[in-house]
Amino acid sequence: MALLTVASYGRKHFENVTVVADTIYYSDNHLTVSDRSDASYYRLLMTEGLGLQKRDVFQDFYLNGTLRAEGGYKFIDLSNDNNSILDGEVTTYYSNGKEKLHGTYKNGKREGYFTLQMRDGSIAVVQYRNGVSVHDYFTVTRPDGTIQKHSLSEIKSLL
Repeated sequence: MALLTVASYGRKHFENVTVVADTIYYSDNHLTVSDRSDASYYRLLMTEGLGLQKRDVFQDFYLNGTLRAEGGYKFIDLSNDNNSILDGEVTTYYSNGKEKLHGTYKNGKREGYFTLQMRDGSIAVVQYRNGVSVHDYFTVTRPDGTIQKHSLSEIKSLL
């Protein structure tokens, strides 16, 4: 657990990226909207790296310019509007800029350990395999070091 905590604070943001699409605006329910005045956040699609190391990445921003999320994605179907899925490490942030959730996606499905930094300083951890939680519980490490198990149905109440 301690290693997960330390690792979560050592993340770096993207470097040497190229923007590859116009700004995309989204509503609260993650649907695209045509005008900034109807949006809750916006997304930039970019590429990072060169040659074989090149990958598609995105950054979402709250309308005030604060980073909302960032990570990898890939295109799956160029024939419709919803043509990309999360792929690679993804980190989301609270509106105050502090990290909220971090984990890895493979082909749009959660894979491995996801950490959730809760507002009270606790850290929740859920393990996924092929998009499904491996266990029917998640663990929470409190700021005082105590660890508790909780039912998966409780995770939203702890945010």
